[in-house]
Amino acid sequence: MLKTQSNFVQRFCSIVFFTPLIIFAIFWSAWTYFFLFFYVVMLTMLEFYKLLKQANVAPMRGYGVWLGLLVYTIAFSYYLQGNCSPILGYGCIPFTILIYIAALYSRKASNPFLDIAATFLGILYIAIPCSMLHYLAFFKGSYSNQLILGLLAIVWSQDTGAYLVGSTIGRLKLFKRISPQKTWEGFWGGALFAVMAGYAIAYFFNILPLWQWLSISVITIFTGTYGDLVASLLKRSVDVKNASEMIPGHGGLLDRVDSLLLTIPSVVAFLKITVPCGA
Repeated sequence: MLKTQSNFVQRFCSIVFFTPLIIFAIFWSAWTYFFLFFYVVMLTMLEFYKLLKQANVAPMRGYGVWLGLLVYTIAFSYYLQGNCSPILGYGCIPFTILIYIAALYSRKASNPFLDIAATFLGILYIAIPCSMLHYLAFFKGSYSNQLILGLLAIVWSQDTGAYLVGSTIGRLKLFKRISPQKTWEGFWGGALFAVMAGYAIAYFFNILPLWQWLSISVITIFTGTYGDLVASLLKRSVDVKNASEMIPGHGGLLDRVDSLLLTIPSVVAFLKITVPCGA
């Protein structure tokens, strides 16, 4: 009981400290938003590669993080300038090819193609979803914080609802083999909080109509839950509870953004399908 209360206090203090900083960075300008997620991508990829290393895989950590940040930066430049030439994207191709050449000169006693695959997995799993976030930031052609803040509010609401309900009345295990702490009661509590958040956000942010905000809430309920479970699967495979201890009461950055990694591409796909071109 005392351990649970201590964890709750740590989580609450971390939220009080970090949430205003995150909101300020997104609200202030496109560049503060860019650097916020630049560091998120970098630190999350480092945590991810560290976990893989504990699974006896040796990804090219420095190369993977550098290439992931390059993809993230090029995507931002594309949306920031609007009419930026796609040649910037092609610039990633030579650097992608270089990873195979670098493997030839590696002296590590490991499986080189498994290491290469693990390196690319970090880019695919973390850097590309965060790069797709720029589509939401520049949804109307110029930078707007509404979609980013709205999506984060929905994700945070789901996470908070799942934690509060699950830790209070949770009994039925949601996915015991992967994450013994998650319950069906927590899932439905998170779902209720997410829908309520989507409904409230529609009255503050007019960038989307109510039905689209509610649709994003529903998408988040499933992709956020599965994103959390996927990260739990990775951590369970290397027998650790948290990706790191960077954030007291929460673990590492990967533990905080895991719900977003499947949610962002799904929301982008939804908006691409439902929003007419030029709208």
